[in-house]
Amino acid sequence: MRRSLRAIGLMAILAAVAIAALSGLSAGRRPAVHVEIISPPAGVSVPAGQAVAVRYRVGGPAARAELWCDETLLATDAAPAGRDLVYAWVPAGLGTACCTVTALDARGALLASAQRCLEVGPGGSPVRLDGP
Repeated sequence: MRRSLRAIGLMAILAAVAIAALSGLSAGRRPAVHVEIISPPAGVSVPAGQAVAVRYRVGGPAARAELWCDETLLATDAAPAGRDLVYAWVPAGLGTACCTVTALDARGALLASAQRCLEVGPGGSPVRLDGP
């Protein structure tokens, strides 16, 4: 009789530990953060010296967003979830130019990022990239 009570008690303790562990794991999860670059569109080519509107959005609980283009920090903003942020950028030279948007938490840890590259050429017709 004592062995069966001991076994039942051990099973109850194991079940309680498993439930506590599972509820602790779900409580520790944070909603996912995602970054979206809206414009310029992927694969676009622009003439050198043309200003490009880089429009981006951060979704989820990020403290701030940073915009980097060609390894230069251009903008640091609070990251209002679901609102578009826009920065006018002029590519420095010819060739491939890349912009990266990062979402950071309050301590500066990287939560998510997105990158968009475009070709910068010597000529061509101006293209409006900041449309809705």
